[in-house]
Amino acid sequence: MAPRIRIPAHVFGYTLATVPAIAYAMYWKKNHKSDEEFEKMLLESSRNKSLIDGSRDKKQNMVSFFDAMKDGDPEQEARMNQVLYGGKGDIKRHYAIDKSLYGTEEGAEQQRMAVEAAAEEQSSRAIKKKRRKKGGKKKKKKMVEDVAKDETKSKTDSIDKVGWNGST
Repeated sequence: MAPRIRIPAHVFGYTLATVPAIAYAMYWKKNHKSDEEFEKMLLESSRNKSLIDGSRDKKQNMVSFFDAMKDGDPEQEARMNQVLYGGKGDIKRHYAIDKSLYGTEEGAEQQRMAVEAAAEEQSSRAIKKKRRKKGGKKKKKKMVEDVAKDETKSKTDSIDKVGWNGST
């Protein structure tokens, strides 16, 4: 009689877990397309072609950027320092300036009018906020006695309107 083969439980479990992965790897190796075939298939569509061209341009820009950083290009270094300083470097204004008005009386008048308009808008906002707070207060709850008085008052008012003849 032939000897029995004994397989430890953990080896059997690992084998069962890896068999599907190994089978898929063998299938993929046999049937996958090469990179050239895959690229040719992607380039058939005009949408994919524009995306691929854009991606290549971006990659070329990144390569030139890193080459400039490695070579120590002074212009590139200055731009990177501005980025690293978080805007606290040389550039102070990030908005457009009308140079025809800058430093003239007309420009000063426009600035004064803008400041006044901003102050007026801020005060109107404060007034609206106060109105909202004032109108938003909760009414006090009526006490039970007040409710009872109101009910009896409304009953007597209705009796007065109809008239009381002394009978029930």
